[in-house]
Amino acid sequence: MASRLPLLITLAGVAVLFLSIAFVFALVIGAMFFGGIEFTGGHTDAITSPSTWTLVA
Repeated sequence: MASRLPLLITLAGVAVLFLSIAFVFALVIGAMFFGGIEFTGGHTDAITSPSTWTLVA
């Protein structure tokens, strides 16, 4: 069993790497079909809203 341990560790690492790549691939495909991902957290909408114009002026 000890001689198979490096093989099992390598297979586990490959599985984790494959799943992470598949997850990112699914995120990209999902973003293409469902309108994208907003990384700004909505701050760009808050800057352009009329309610903040009075705060700036």
